[in-house]
Amino acid sequence: MNSYDQGGIHVHFALHIKTESFDSAIKVLNDASIDHKVIEEININMQKEKRLYFKDTEDNVVEFYTLDMKED
Repeated sequence: MNSYDQGGIHVHFALHIKTESFDSAIKVLNDASIDHKVIEEININMQKEKRLYFKDTEDNVVEFYTLDMKED
């Protein structure tokens, strides 16, 4: 799944998703057989963050991100 690598030359857009909705988003992708990648880590502010990457129907990379960008 190198098309979901962080950084590099890929272009994607990121959308904030509530933490409590994250598992539901994964379920929707699984139910639709959509390939995806999940990254979970602790950021520099010691907050747990989750990111979910997948591609839309036009092969654009979409990211769901659990931290509010104002907090990040």
